[in-house]
Amino acid sequence: MESAGAIREQLAALHLQRLEFLDYSRSYGVHRAKIRVLPLLERISTLQHLRTTLSMDRDNNCQRWLRTLEALPHLVSLSLRCERFVDGKVIPRVLRLCHRYRRLTLRFSTEIGYIEECDTQEYKDAKAAIEEMPEMRLCELSFCSGNGLVGENVLQPLLERCPRVERLDLSIGTTESTFQHFFKMLKENKLPKLRHLTASGPYETHLQAAFSEALSHVEYGIESLTFWHKPSDPVVQSLTQHHYSSLTKLSLPFSGIPLWTLSKLMAGLPNLRSFRGCIQRDYSPSNGVALDMHWGCVGLRNLRLYPRTNTSGTVGDSRWKGSAAEFQFDYVFSEVSKLESLQELIIECDMNNLYLKRHGYLAQLAGLKELKVFDLAKVSHKSFGKQEALWMVKNWPKLLQVYAEDIPAIFNETLLEKRPMVEVTRKRFPMWDAEEGF
Repeated sequence: MESAGAIREQLAALHLQRLEFLDYSRSYGVHRAKIRVLPLLERISTLQHLRTTLSMDRDNNCQRWLRTLEALPHLVSLSLRCERFVDGKVIPRVLRLCHRYRRLTLRFSTEIGYIEECDTQEYKDAKAAIEEMPEMRLCELSFCSGNGLVGENVLQPLLERCPRVERLDLSIGTTESTFQHFFKMLKENKLPKLRHLTASGPYETHLQAAFSEALSHVEYGIESLTFWHKPSDPVVQSLTQHHYSSLTKLSLPFSGIPLWTLSKLMAGLPNLRSFRGCIQRDYSPSNGVALDMHWGCVGLRNLRLYPRTNTSGTVGDSRWKGSAAEFQFDYVFSEVSKLESLQELIIECDMNNLYLKRHGYLAQLAGLKELKVFDLAKVSHKSFGKQEALWMVKNWPKLLQVYAEDIPAIFNETLLEKRPMVEVTRKRFPMWDAEEGF
């Protein structure tokens, strides 16, 4: 077995620039083992990007971690998941060492939600210390904590020290107080470079109204927005009025949006290039809402939709005819068929309706000549056969990948015979779900 010194020398000789050291086990022994790895990291002076999980409780872990950061002069990107209990006093010291970084991700374990194990005063002192820090160079900041104490005493003052932030992720555990503070900063133009925002909320009506007003103060416009809750009408209006020319990527992945909200967004955001959304299943033509708005985002390249339905019928049968599901699919696929720049189409649907026979919707998509990726995520397509394969060969000349469940062999054989370079498989890891930039 090689000595620790020999391993250190080997690591230093590698001239590594990126390193991931992840372990989500909550075993105390595992955390101790990770602390023993830190001296190894200190020898990789060339390291620029580091992603790791670490225990930062009240023993020597904190001091060891601080020495490690000091020994990495070229580090510009740090993604740190803090496990177990975090000493509030050490957070400002870590942040001071990160002042020159371009990208910082902090994930605080929900375990520190047990306030009785933490000293509340320590976090108040941490807030005061962060408020005294000089401005940071961060361009990207991602912050997650299940503990409002951490968010209010760390994130709020940290945002004030980050006027250069272009990409901000407030995806988990953000409290009402922190959202209000963030909205106030937007209105006061304290984040003038912000272009990319991910937010877990707000979902309350009064906070969405405040969010809508704050969005109207972003002078140069948001370019990408991921919003975990259903956007209210004021938020939709603010996006289409103030960000219609800048917004190119919109993701609404976790809450169903009404069909008329989808139509407003797609009609009012002409420069969209990527969209992800889950369509609410309770639409009915009897609601009296006219869907006469055509999608204006004709340059859309990536589209991921989850059209929910509440009917057990299949396309063309008596239960389908006149149903809300038929109305929804007729409208959606009529608009998708006009997206001639589309390169990636992902349909996550709870029923099979994309085929040629029995009035299926596949035939409507013949105009998508730029399509490269066709993904029918989590849907069985036993109805796919030779006819569908030949149709794709004829109508989608740039097709490279097809993803679906239970595709019959005859479809695979026919498609691969005509297009040997096309990949046909049942599973993939969509680029939408990857952590950007690392």
